[in-house]
Amino acid sequence: MRTTNADVPRPRFHFTPRRHWMNDPNGLVHHGGLWHLYFQHNPEGPDWGNMSWGHATSPDLEHWTEHPVALRHRVGEQIFSGSVVASRQGDDVLTAYYTSAYDDGRQAQSRATSHDGGFTWLTDPGNPVLDRGTTAFRDPKVIRHDDGHTARWVMLTVEADDRQVRLYSSDDLLSWEHLSTFGPLGASGVVWECPDLVRLPLDGDDDDPRWVLLLSTNPVGEDPDPSGSSMHYVVGHFDGTSFVPDSPELRPLDHGRDYYAAVTFDDAPSGEAVTIGWMSNWRYAHRFPSTPWRGAMSLPRVLALRTVQGRPTLVQAPPAFVRELLEHGSAAEVAVGDAPALLSFSGHTLVELRWDPSTTGALDLRLRGEADSFVDLAHEPRAGTLRITRGGRAAESVHRDFPSTSTLPLPGDRAARLLLSLDGPLLEVFVHDGEATASNLVVLGAEGVTASLGTARRGTVHVTAVDIDAPVDLDAPAPAAAVG
Repeated sequence: MRTTNADVPRPRFHFTPRRHWMNDPNGLVHHGGLWHLYFQHNPEGPDWGNMSWGHATSPDLEHWTEHPVALRHRVGEQIFSGSVVASRQGDDVLTAYYTSAYDDGRQAQSRATSHDGGFTWLTDPGNPVLDRGTTAFRDPKVIRHDDGHTARWVMLTVEADDRQVRLYSSDDLLSWEHLSTFGPLGASGVVWECPDLVRLPLDGDDDDPRWVLLLSTNPVGEDPDPSGSSMHYVVGHFDGTSFVPDSPELRPLDHGRDYYAAVTFDDAPSGEAVTIGWMSNWRYAHRFPSTPWRGAMSLPRVLALRTVQGRPTLVQAPPAFVRELLEHGSAAEVAVGDAPALLSFSGHTLVELRWDPSTTGALDLRLRGEADSFVDLAHEPRAGTLRITRGGRAAESVHRDFPSTSTLPLPGDRAARLLLSLDGPLLEVFVHDGEATASNLVVLGAEGVTASLGTARRGTVHVTAVDIDAPVDLDAPAPAAAVG
């Protein structure tokens, strides 16, 4: 019997804190053979507040170990979002920049250093080190810019209310000089947050690079957009001083409702651009029914820039371990006839679907669990779209704006490929290795999921699936989702 209870199981292969509140990823850096994930964290309760930096590490982006709080809030000062960079001198020094949010409303940038690989931090006695005297100056992201002649550090910050990115430069990670300001751009009625600037070769051609500006946008005002927070990107050029967009538009980075504040890891191996984002939405993050934890990270994603339908498009591929797991999954050719085919999953599952829309016509995949809630995925080849709809009484009980439909491009004029990562309440959908993505929280329950697969015409759908077991040794490196 289905229940309206929307309580959700803890994810198994995504990071969640052992307990209490988590939101934006911070300080992403690869150092000493470990991926370091710092994150906005309330170490004292399940709601936003007492903002500090939590800390977790992973050797492989799949298994995470949570550590003690790295940067803790202090009397009169909360520790908001920021970044960490590794020294390029071959030593063990890491430098963090974060926003000091003071009780008087002022926001400014502060600095801390670590000499033990990122586990303990010493704050700069001269903090804040960059202060404009304003109340929405935040989210420092430091990158390394090297044009082959001059190498220096560049810091991106936002004046959030003004929808501006302010860029600064430094040769020593100590003093900063203003370079330029980008924005405003796009719709008003939002604040800009968590900027990042990433250099990517177009179609793999190192001689034809572009720079991609990542932005998180959150509706504000008396009548904010009920769809809530989201991410966008802009493709352009950066000469070390100014970012110039190819076209003046913000393009959606993820087409779902629950992907925010994603930024890249500093000093990732082989120069890859690897991101991770917070899977929630400021519209209802405080209401999501998870305990003793609240807040989850997405799968890591590897960024690339590919020409799609004639223009450079940001591609977000799932991490290598996802493909490795699927290689050991069960594969079947599912013949879909007059009645839908039924498939059963644990609810902590990777599923890849491949089919030919010219044969099958429209395709529908409907997910049901024990809770009175549903997730329907519908591909319409003529429109070239995939619609993902979540609803039901359990979904309605989360928040009035939680039931929703997300639409993303899925061409109908070629073979289709869809990857679903379902990990308890976390559903991430990748079209064609990440040409488009949609990330959504779901409330299907904790007792497994049944998938009903139907097509407009008789045809075959190739299905590969693997259920992810919960780790049994909680002392071994394991998804931190399962620790504690």
